[in-house]
Amino acid sequence: MHHIFYYSSLLFAFTLPISRAAVSFFIIWFVVLFVVKRDFRGAWSHIKSTRIFWVMGAFLALIAISILWSQDKADGFNQIRLYGYWLAIPILAINLKREWLPNLITAFLGGMLISEVIAYGIYFEWWAFKDRTPEYPAPFMSHIHYSIFLAFTAAILFSRLLSNRYTWKSKLPMVLFFITATGNLLLSTGRTGQLAFFVAMGIAIVIHYRLTFRSFIIFTLLSTFIFVGAYSTFELFKKRIDHGIEDIRHLNAGNYDTSWGLRAAFWLVTYDILRERPILGVGVGDYRLAARDVLERNEHDLSLNVITWCKNTHFHNQYLMILAQTGFIGFVLMVWIFRELFQLPIKNPELKEFSVLGLSIFLIGCVAEPLWILQFPIILFVFIASISIAAARKPYHEIDKA
Repeated sequence: MHHIFYYSSLLFAFTLPISRAAVSFFIIWFVVLFVVKRDFRGAWSHIKSTRIFWVMGAFLALIAISILWSQDKADGFNQIRLYGYWLAIPILAINLKREWLPNLITAFLGGMLISEVIAYGIYFEWWAFKDRTPEYPAPFMSHIHYSIFLAFTAAILFSRLLSNRYTWKSKLPMVLFFITATGNLLLSTGRTGQLAFFVAMGIAIVIHYRLTFRSFIIFTLLSTFIFVGAYSTFELFKKRIDHGIEDIRHLNAGNYDTSWGLRAAFWLVTYDILRERPILGVGVGDYRLAARDVLERNEHDLSLNVITWCKNTHFHNQYLMILAQTGFIGFVLMVWIFRELFQLPIKNPELKEFSVLGLSIFLIGCVAEPLWILQFPIILFVFIASISIAAARKPYHEIDKA
């Protein structure tokens, strides 16, 4: 059974960035393996002694219960279904052996390498892939979500390059992979991942050199070099940065009809929702209904296009979604989840870096997208959380026996 779980986990990690079907299959497959193994007592021993599972359980329970005060049951159950991916976290965290974890990360990087090759082929028009264009060279997911994956990949590689755990000879392929991953990220047009990468790069420098004047200089020089080089070399990157600056100017002038302005409008909508339902929110399924209701009573001088957009889509921000759906109770539980994950006692320094960088990138990504209700991002969270918890897990003999 251990061999089956190991190879299944490797395939899961490898296919995570390249196949929706494989992701769905493995989530179900891990549940099947858990049931077949029938070590329910050992699993319960882990769960009841691990606080993060209780916090996650409380959050999921609140999400599920909030369907009771939701009018849009269909949308509510759809989101509950997506949160169901979290059920794989305790299964993976309990059954993954520590010695397997580096191989799982390598398998994930292998999947990202395959994705990168396809993305570069799309960008340079070497081949056609689905309906992707050189302007959006993200082969398997949206460009925003792909930028999160690329930022995570580049951050892991960057941290390894800074460490003294590898020889210069072994770092040479990492350098090439880091350059291609970073280049792919800067071509992806996903500003969310680009911002997350620069922040993660700073965190990695602090991890390895502490918060010193030296680390500040290194971060400033590297980030400036990468940004200026990309701005002067990649036309797509330059356009997106210029558009972002223009969006800020429009927003300062009170015009929300831009990419960033539309997201900013949801802060106004969420504020109005919280004024009326601050504790438990409007329920998991009613965020759109609530947006329509508050905008009908207070349009905030928004244009018709912005109002229509806000009434018919998710809030493009995970924090605002949680606040609207489950109020401040849900938001506190969300913060608590990340707090527990960041504080996991992971002794292996490379796995700790993996955890901190992954969670940091995810936190930044949640500002621009509701990553917990979108398939590829939520599976990335499952992967990061599972490996983090497994790396910190206490060695119970019932689970670790051969």
